[in-house]
Amino acid sequence: MRRFAVVAAWLLAPALFAITVAVTGPADLLGDFRAFYCAGDAVAHRANPYLEEPLHACEQRAQPPRVPAWLRDTTVPAPLPPPALLAFAPFARLPFPIAGALFEALALAAMCGAVALFSRTVGVSTTLLNLAFAGVTATQTYLLGQPVPFVLLAVAGAALFARRGQWNAAAACVAASIAEPAIALPVALAMFVRLPRARLPLLAAGALLVAASAVAVGWATSVAYVRVVIPAHAIANAYEWQFSLTSILTSAGMAAGAAVRYGEVMYAVMTVAGVAIAARVWRATGDPAALVLLPPAFAAFGGVHVHAQQIVVALPAILYVYARYPRVRALAATGATFAMIPWNFLAASVLTGVTPLLVGWFARLTLGARRGLLLTAISAVISLSLLALVLAGYGPGVTSFVPHAYPPDALAEASWADFSRAELARTSLVMQWLRVPVLGGLALGLAAIVRAAFQ
Repeated sequence: MRRFAVVAAWLLAPALFAITVAVTGPADLLGDFRAFYCAGDAVAHRANPYLEEPLHACEQRAQPPRVPAWLRDTTVPAPLPPPALLAFAPFARLPFPIAGALFEALALAAMCGAVALFSRTVGVSTTLLNLAFAGVTATQTYLLGQPVPFVLLAVAGAALFARRGQWNAAAACVAASIAEPAIALPVALAMFVRLPRARLPLLAAGALLVAASAVAVGWATSVAYVRVVIPAHAIANAYEWQFSLTSILTSAGMAAGAAVRYGEVMYAVMTVAGVAIAARVWRATGDPAALVLLPPAFAAFGGVHVHAQQIVVALPAILYVYARYPRVRALAATGATFAMIPWNFLAASVLTGVTPLLVGWFARLTLGARRGLLLTAISAVISLSLLALVLAGYGPGVTSFVPHAYPPDALAEASWADFSRAELARTSLVMQWLRVPVLGGLALGLAAIVRAAFQ
């Protein structure tokens, strides 16, 4: 029976992904990968991957099986750093369907590797980790074609190598996580500040990333990425519904520029706090892996641009203290239980019934049968409340966005910003309520880490 549960947990995310595609249809399947694929094509042809053209023309050619009408003519930007886009250039040499299938296979393999490595560094079973990751990886990472599995694999590898004192390998893994700079930066900062032997390898890895940027897009575009593209993307996504402080503030009526600045301040504060808390845990346990695992968890709370696929990096950190500090076990497990569910997808769709299943299984293993049953009931109430609010007319309103042509030399964010404001903001009671379980769970998990650090 136990072996069956282990195998079922490994198959859970792929099964949920298949069910999602079967139930909801292939709408926007690999939608984000399409942008990365086209940016990789631009890099391969020595063009600027951050401009409207050639990105728009390529995205029109490389259409997923079915694209929503309101997204069909919108240019989806690829705001990844140049070294990350360089990694997508080989995919662009293949026809889009083949490239997409290859990417999904590699992402699945990377996720399996990340679970295996996290199990060794965090100290919990692969079953728990598979349950924690399943909801997000199946419905958003695999569905949209996000590079998060590769980032998680890199972070898990960095933690393991740091524990072993293999600083060159650890620094290489940190560099490999650059596809999510908001995750890579806290890890690099913690290692650089607290682990003197890691400083030279980190500087060397940083120099290689700079060189890779120059090779991918040239010096001028590399500088423009930092000075122009990142700020433009922050403004373009300021109105998009997500879990960031910036998104919360814009939904409350604040101007995008001010909301982005507050989000940047919060990200900086949480990153510094994460490094400080991780240092306390490291000194108490003697485990350098804490300096890799814990800081990104704090950086994922608030900030400028945070989706469920960024929040998922906090789960190994929460489970790390769950495994080592019995006094915070209940708090950590409860936080992870609610933070791991992409409520905006699972609990607000035909897959509503999956949410109590994930919560119940995870909570039973971490908290026992009685508390697990309680959290299962709470998750069912949350899921039903979302459906009830939608049926009562408190869901997002219907929009009628009509995209138009943009200058070829404009940033792709120009098209995306108009689309985001029209289609993705959609302030409503349901959309506000969807944030509460995830952010509440993440807050409980971070509280458990802080309590463990000062225990």
